[in-house]
Amino acid sequence: MSYNNIILTTKDFVSTITLNRPPTNSVNLGIREELDRAITELEKSKETRVVIITGAGDKGFSAGMDVSDVANIEKGPNGNDVFNRIERFSKPVIAAINGYALGGGCELALVCHFRLMTDNPKAVIGCPEVNLGITPGWGGIQRLPRLLGKPKALDMILFSKRLSAKEALAIGLVDRVVPAADLMKEAMAFALTLTKRPPLAMSAVLNGMWVGLEKGLEEGIRVDREWSRKLAQSQDAMEGMTAFFQKREPVFKGE
Repeated sequence: MSYNNIILTTKDFVSTITLNRPPTNSVNLGIREELDRAITELEKSKETRVVIITGAGDKGFSAGMDVSDVANIEKGPNGNDVFNRIERFSKPVIAAINGYALGGGCELALVCHFRLMTDNPKAVIGCPEVNLGITPGWGGIQRLPRLLGKPKALDMILFSKRLSAKEALAIGLVDRVVPAADLMKEAMAFALTLTKRPPLAMSAVLNGMWVGLEKGLEEGIRVDREWSRKLAQSQDAMEGMTAFFQKREPVFKGE
């Protein structure tokens, strides 16, 4: 499948999606459409166990919605729908934040399961939409307080704060700060570690955790129980037990 606004590569069970509209990598209709297609493709792919999302160039992860493309905002897949699909993806998604992540770019990073950010001093992250008299429209108002707590989220959004990587790390907005030259190497190393984990069990954790957070404890536990029954019959579970008794590293296949 060919793409024009993103670059999609896969190697060693890690697929990398690069937003390819430098220097800002702002999200237009093309990126929304192609992200949606890529998610569908990677969901089905047995060659993909982990996904990395990053931006082309060394300035911006994404500056958010492309204001010059506002005429197309109602066309194609809605930004919220695309981002929701990433958050609910059955495989771990890592944001490699290689530059500024503002507005929709910050919201894209929020839906990823892990966030690594460059220590480039020009790299900042935040949802500054209120400066323009508008509000974050792709989930930031809902996701920031769940990640940071209500007071910190309100402080960030109402005052349109743009945090440095160090500041973002201090409040838990990003998980790790990495030297700019090492960002993709570190993201790939982290992803490769995840590829060794059992794919079905990872999907079970991602799905169960999302359901519990969104729909409540009781529903989350119900989903966990369903997954437990399914996993008990899997080849991966048999491999995990066999490897344990044979005192060797398991080789999981996602079956």
